[in-house]
Amino acid sequence: MKITDVKSATIGRNIVIRVVTDKGIDGYGEVEEGKDFVRALISYYRDLILGCDPTNVEFVMRRIRRAGAFKPWGKIVSSIEMALWDIAGKDAGIPVYKLLGGKVRDRVRVYNGSFQDPNPPHPVADTPEKRGENILALRERPEGFTIVKGGGVFHGRGFFKSLGVDEYAYNTYPQEPEADWMLNNGSLLTEEALDAVVDYIARVKGVVQNRVGLAFDCGPGMTAVDALKLAKRVEPYNVLWLEDMIAGDYSPSTRAHIYRDITSNTSTSIHTGEQIYLRQNFRELIENQAVNVIGPDPADVGGIAELKWIAEYADLHGILMAPHGTIDGVFGMAALTHVCSTMPQNYIAYEYPAGRPDWWYDIVEGLPDPLLRDGHVTVWDRPGLGVEFNVNKASEYLSEEDRGFFA
Repeated sequence: MKITDVKSATIGRNIVIRVVTDKGIDGYGEVEEGKDFVRALISYYRDLILGCDPTNVEFVMRRIRRAGAFKPWGKIVSSIEMALWDIAGKDAGIPVYKLLGGKVRDRVRVYNGSFQDPNPPHPVADTPEKRGENILALRERPEGFTIVKGGGVFHGRGFFKSLGVDEYAYNTYPQEPEADWMLNNGSLLTEEALDAVVDYIARVKGVVQNRVGLAFDCGPGMTAVDALKLAKRVEPYNVLWLEDMIAGDYSPSTRAHIYRDITSNTSTSIHTGEQIYLRQNFRELIENQAVNVIGPDPADVGGIAELKWIAEYADLHGILMAPHGTIDGVFGMAALTHVCSTMPQNYIAYEYPAGRPDWWYDIVEGLPDPLLRDGHVTVWDRPGLGVEFNVNKASEYLSEEDRGFFA
């Protein structure tokens, strides 16, 4: 079997990659978000793997892995890798999880991911108590989430404004309407702001109590001083983790030496890693036990085999695994389900990427029904990733320039 083409199309919010073979077996991957320049880059990787046998996944990846990097390059490499495993599974007639060593769990725990506020009963959760009630509502939904992660500190536009705090940092930058949450970070928090964050977490926990596990995405961009103060002060509330306080979103470095000093001085679990590319760049975090939990995203780290390797290496060092998930994407969800079903006991849960818009579930076939219940996804047994397009239905959502995607 040989790769004859690598095509892409924008379907809904994401770019979908289709690896085409001369045997009539196609594999699919999904790139988180994407602009026209991202699709232009796909042709570069296409030329490197034409004529290769897609079932020799590692051989093909050696041709393109070296040409990847921090976003956006790494996410293209990662999505191609997932498509290769899809082909290999289909060709062998077995699900991808069997190619990764076999599953050790029939159901895979997830956390809310795409299911974020605003949601009933409070479309505007303008108090910690309302936020807590919304979290409990996520537990009562048919999906039944047992872990919920929310934004806080520098992660999420308007967080401090919602707490009634105007002067939240000693050094801020000019506001940009769509990007201020990425720019206004990196400064020492004011005393008022730090107190407000601690009070927020305490009040949310007061409503939720132990009925749902709570995690908070806090950055990136906090100073080491504030990160340690926050972690110490929320120790009584037993949160599952504080995520990306120092580095994480939109930051290609790990700052492992800074994380290590925070982690070693608090009992609150510290988490990072969602945008790191390749196993080598997790070495410092893992070997120095710089964090308690790591969260590689298979759509950024180099694919699902890379994620499995990192999970096993982390397990050797007593570090837990809670993978990040592409926020919208059925194929990303399928890839995460397969690989997470094979992970060691250090696995906690992955961030659930729902199909967005909802019509995504009408244009694919193969997913179990119900898919998500009691905070878990049931692992399914169809060959490959187990998800296929209904070409007739999916074609209706292709733009004019993408009409040849399924040809």
